[in-house]
Amino acid sequence: MTPNGFPRSRLLLVLSIAVPLAVLGDAIWVRTDPTGPPWQGLDDWWNGLVGSPADSPLWQVAECFNHLGGGLGLVLGAVGIVALLLVRRWRSAVYACATLAATKLVTDVGKAVGERPRPADITVDTDSWAFPSGHSSRMAAIVVVIAVLVVPARHLRRWWPVAVVLTCAMMLARNWQHAHWLTDTVAGSATGAAVAVFTWWALAPLLDRERELREGTALETADAGARGPGSERLS
Repeated sequence: MTPNGFPRSRLLLVLSIAVPLAVLGDAIWVRTDPTGPPWQGLDDWWNGLVGSPADSPLWQVAECFNHLGGGLGLVLGAVGIVALLLVRRWRSAVYACATLAATKLVTDVGKAVGERPRPADITVDTDSWAFPSGHSSRMAAIVVVIAVLVVPARHLRRWWPVAVVLTCAMMLARNWQHAHWLTDTVAGSATGAAVAVFTWWALAPLLDRERELREGTALETADAGARGPGSERLS
């Protein structure tokens, strides 16, 4: 298992920079009128469409995602990073840590700039601003990290639909509990994915080095196995 190389796409790199800047620009726009940004009508419509009582099965599913994006997610992330270190993939661990830290930083800056209140009918306890969604940004970042570090390149086309479903599920869960407006979750997901892509590009030399070392070791092992135990004496 080796890290995947960064795609040869300037557009992807440009988007990884432009998207967080666009979200920050939206946060500034929200700051001018936190209770009534231009897209508030869409948010009000969606907020009225989704949701259920706290004792309903769908709300409980949303609560699972709430925990997954909170303390439980942090624990699982720490376990994953430790696992990478145990298999001597410290470069991959650096990428995972850098991505999660950068995602939180960019998201928190957006929240501090926007100061957007959460929906009045929120059904969970939280004390931070709404825009952008931290749960959504973390989920989007994590699915990209998994794609970079875990999923073989030949299976990436199968992974991306799964990644989209997981991210959308987190977005819907946050909307279902009225913890976020729709545009909070859209902005959060876009931010998390963009930051993960940018750190992938920034740390590509480190990840490429890990891939070269691990592929080289695999080739040496395969070559030694092909020669057999007595091959050195015969040569």
